[in-house]
Amino acid sequence: MRFLTSSTLALLLMTTSHSYAESRPFLTAADALNGLQGCYKMAEKNGWNLAITIIDRGANTVSSLRMDNALSAASTGAELKAQTALAWGSSTSRVAEIVKKKPEFNQFPGLLPIAGGEPITAPDGTLIGAVGVAGGLTLHDQECAKAAVAAMQ
Repeated sequence: MRFLTSSTLALLLMTTSHSYAESRPFLTAADALNGLQGCYKMAEKNGWNLAITIIDRGANTVSSLRMDNALSAASTGAELKAQTALAWGSSTSRVAEIVKKKPEFNQFPGLLPIAGGEPITAPDGTLIGAVGVAGGLTLHDQECAKAAVAAMQ
């Protein structure tokens, strides 16, 4: 009887967690690859040498690329911009506006409030990840990050 109760409980927990995992929107590798390609095509067309990082809601890198002539520091910048956009649920250009008004936010570890980071949301508005782009002018970084998000929609 005790074995039967334990087995039933284990089965119930597996079934419940399985259906929860399927019902929550998430960033797929295919979506991240589409985003990476959207930004890459724009950068290549315009002669921008950028680094692009796309992370999921857990801040895990799903897709990342440093273009041939991009500085190695651009990879770090792209990662930090993606993490900032994810943590704040907002574009890094918006975070920059907030930090300008409240400079004490500059004390947050890993914060990079420079244009080029954009949140990624599911159709229902759920935050599922973020993209960070660095290595060019901040205007170009931002345009490319927005192109990545658009390519994932």
